[in-house]
Amino acid sequence: MNMRPVSALIIAATLSVSASVPLFAASKTEAPTSYSIHTLVATSGGGVQIERGMSRGDVSYAMRNKVRQELSPDVWVYTGFRANADSEIALGCEIVIITFAHDKVANLQLVNEPAAAIVASNVKLGRSAGNVASK
Repeated sequence: MNMRPVSALIIAATLSVSASVPLFAASKTEAPTSYSIHTLVATSGGGVQIERGMSRGDVSYAMRNKVRQELSPDVWVYTGFRANADSEIALGCEIVIITFAHDKVANLQLVNEPAAAIVASNVKLGRSAGNVASK
């Protein structure tokens, strides 16, 4: 079976968010923006650091008090996060997308609503979540 790592796929920037039913309400004036992050500190679970390679069970436990949306078994979404960098906050990137491969964290992304809508559209259409074009 030819499987490319989920984190290596790139979602085409030309994909029209309005062409499908989005999971997130995307602003038509805001560009999709995504930042790959190396570590996410869970606000519940004693501030556990979530990193690439961490098991699905450990992520679930660390984030047990946060509301999770599962776009697929391998793509989990959490809202209400803040980055330390001002540029990400200014762009409204408050959604974390955690992608799993082989039950381990393969990718962590901080995205804005339009980028989350693209990811949700692609997962709904059977495509894997991956990197969204960012600045």
